[in-house]
Amino acid sequence: MVLGILGPLNAQVKIGYANINAILALMPETQEMNKQLQELEPKVYEKVQIKQNYAQTKYQEYLELSEDPNANQEQLKALEAELQRLQGEIQQEQSKAQQQMAIKQQELMEPITEKIQASIKKIAEAGGYTYILNTVDGSGASIILHAPEEHNLTEKILNDLGVEIPEELKTSSN
Repeated sequence: MVLGILGPLNAQVKIGYANINAILALMPETQEMNKQLQELEPKVYEKVQIKQNYAQTKYQEYLELSEDPNANQEQLKALEAELQRLQGEIQQEQSKAQQQMAIKQQELMEPITEKIQASIKKIAEAGGYTYILNTVDGSGASIILHAPEEHNLTEKILNDLGVEIPEELKTSSN
């Protein structure tokens, strides 16, 4: 009975790691996603640009009127109010555009991350890995301070995904 309880405790834990940021950066799908987002961005921000141009025109009008010693103060106050309203509208449009871009990026990223996750699972099962960790956090800071290079699975994942690895990134162990 004691051996039955201790048996699972003696099981070998095998930990691997990979740089998911590097994998994402090298994947053609990610590069295609970035291209699509770059093409979409001017369309999404078009309303913002139109409002900014209109606000700039109104601001020039305001400057010209404010320099006129005979300027009507009511007109100046009306232009100030319109400029403030336009600034609020521009901020709203910018917020909507940023949200729309984030949604599109998430939508395009989902199949890419699913593909990477499937590859990680395949390599984990084939190599007997209990855990595979990402070497960097969301800000790009390293979270694995030391580990045996033979447990770096970045190249194996890239190879499994069919991604060409630049020569300067190849390690001698894989």
